Amino acid sequence: MAMIDTSLWQLFLKGGFFMWPLLALSLVSMAVIVERIFFFFLKSYNFNTTLDSPIPQSYPSKVNPLTAVIIAYTSELEKGEEHCLNVGSREASHQVVRHERGLRILATIGMISPLIGLLGTVWGMVKAFAVMASEGANVSTADFADGIWTGLLTTVAGLVVAIPAVAASKVFEGRVEQLTHDLNTLASHLKERHFPASSSKSSLDKE
Repeated sequence: MAMIDTSLWQLFLKGGFFMWPLLALSLVSMAVIVERIFFFFLKSYNFNTTLDSPIPQSYPSKVNPLTAVIIAYTSELEKGEEHCLNVGSREASHQVVRHERGLRILATIGMISPLIGLLGTVWGMVKAFAVMASEGANVSTADFADGIWTGLLTTVAGLVVAIPAVAASKVFEGRVEQLTHDLNTLASHLKERHFPASSSKSSLDKE
């Protein structure tokens, strides 16, 4: 029985044309994942430590998102509560958008990669059946199987590309959800700290 060359490069070439877009998507996915890992690492924070830390006099280059909102909120306290709230909200939205960057790309790659793989598999089966039709009674099982397993390679490749993209997307989305929660909590703390009279009035109104 002939041995099949199962090296990654030979399997890639065996998969045909559809392997190339999957390769491109995998490279984009890995680039986004690595960039987001470094970004989240540099922007990591501890809520309680950040809240109790002194407010920086300048805007540090590696400031975490909570500190950025605190700086924006407290930079113009003399202009009143509503103005500070608006400025803080804009900065919070900006930070959330920065943390969401690239996540839609990962989600899209996770969605379309299996479809491209499936398309490659269907195309491989079409070619296999075309061989059967052309050869008629002379077609061998090996000829048919070759088209099928070649097509299935693209499904495997599609899943290999999609699974890390989807997993990373979900992990990063969880970080963004936690950031959104912390920013909402931070807004409440800043209001209580810098505009206590307004906070007390709001509590009385609720009662």
